[in-house]
Amino acid sequence: MYYTKILYLGLLLFSSFVFYSCDDDNTSDVPKAVQDINAFVHQNMNTYYYWEAEMPNINYRFEPNTFDYFEKLRHTPDDRWSFITDDHQGLKDMLSGIHKSTGYEFSLFYRDEKTSNDVVGFIAYVEPNSPADYAGLKRGDMFYKIDNIKLNDSNYMDYVFREAFKLTLGTLNTDLSVTERSPSVNIMAVELQSNPILVSKVIDYAGSKIGYLAYTSFLDDFNDQLEAEFAKFKSAGVNELVLDLRYNSGGAVSSALLLCNMIAPAHTIGEVLLHNTFNTQLTKALKEEWGEGFNVDHIQANANNLNLDELVVLTGRNTASASEMIIYGLQPHMNVYQIGEATHGKYYASITLSDPDNNHNWAIQPIVMRAENKDNSIDYSSGLEPDVARVDFIGAFNSADIYPLGDINEDYLALAIEHITGQSPLPSGLKSSTLKTLRPLSIHNKHLHPLHYDMQYNLKK
Repeated sequence: MYYTKILYLGLLLFSSFVFYSCDDDNTSDVPKAVQDINAFVHQNMNTYYYWEAEMPNINYRFEPNTFDYFEKLRHTPDDRWSFITDDHQGLKDMLSGIHKSTGYEFSLFYRDEKTSNDVVGFIAYVEPNSPADYAGLKRGDMFYKIDNIKLNDSNYMDYVFREAFKLTLGTLNTDLSVTERSPSVNIMAVELQSNPILVSKVIDYAGSKIGYLAYTSFLDDFNDQLEAEFAKFKSAGVNELVLDLRYNSGGAVSSALLLCNMIAPAHTIGEVLLHNTFNTQLTKALKEEWGEGFNVDHIQANANNLNLDELVVLTGRNTASASEMIIYGLQPHMNVYQIGEATHGKYYASITLSDPDNNHNWAIQPIVMRAENKDNSIDYSSGLEPDVARVDFIGAFNSADIYPLGDINEDYLALAIEHITGQSPLPSGLKSSTLKTLRPLSIHNKHLHPLHYDMQYNLKK
């Protein structure tokens, strides 16, 4: 879980700091309200921030812009994820899966692999009972205009994140031209509570009982439902699992630990899953409070454990953080077979810290912990490379070849089934080597906000 206020440990640590005071020696002309918020940032970053020792010594009283002050403190060579907000409630809602959304996830590609700067988007999935769902959109739909403007690599950022717009769909022809589909679709974002369990099903194929789970975010409010899905898998006799994390860029560590406990081989119960490291003073305080082993997570018994020997994971370029933790955490204990793109490469967790006096609506989300697996075999400089490289929406010239998530003909899942059973559900003419891959853009729907690459850690035992 994550907490908006860390009171249990906070008082213990805060008492050891000496802060600048707004007394007669304070010659700063920065308004006191700004200094108070800066003091909150200073206090918490010095207490919890993973790279606390590398932070510059800046007198917060003379910093007129709190956002800029926070950026000065952030250890940019290693930290791409810590952030600050002046909308604490909005942050709390987002961490709970509540957000204003159209209800679809998409990926962007260059229409012409080599010369054109035109951009097209493919809808990856649609959330049930969302504006996109009501508009009839589905996975595989291609769009190339928003509000009648054709998208390119210079203008798409002005359009793809709008909250109310007209979406023009099309079909990409083999000569790279686009045939427009009619009519266009009008969409308006609404406040949604996302359910991260997008698809859960059991597939009987070639003598194997294969569980398939498309999981889009680690939200601990849905842990009970996650356990219920694994109870169904176990009751159905599932002996293989395909975990689709292509569109999952992080979330609560508690959910990731739960998922590992339900996947790992039963004989690994009690073994080390993760070692967690903190800054020096926080390590000392936590050790004094909780004793030796406070920073170690072990694989725990779970009634819904599937006792698997292998896990097949489907990944994309935005698979990150808690999603990656599933892969590198379980690798020392079982075979983890990865299909897709290299992951994002984030092996750190954060906590939410708000103004303890609740006088302001500010909060910070600083990195506080680095995760290491049992073997400490993580390359922190890059993402996790797949066993089989793949790009989503391969063969995108024909949307009829883009199947729903969980359909055995869907490209990634078909590869997973072939790996598990030795038999491909696809006709030989549709195998990957015969299909063309579009060139993806590096930014897509969830790529802009560091929150989506977050693991929220629980500092309270």
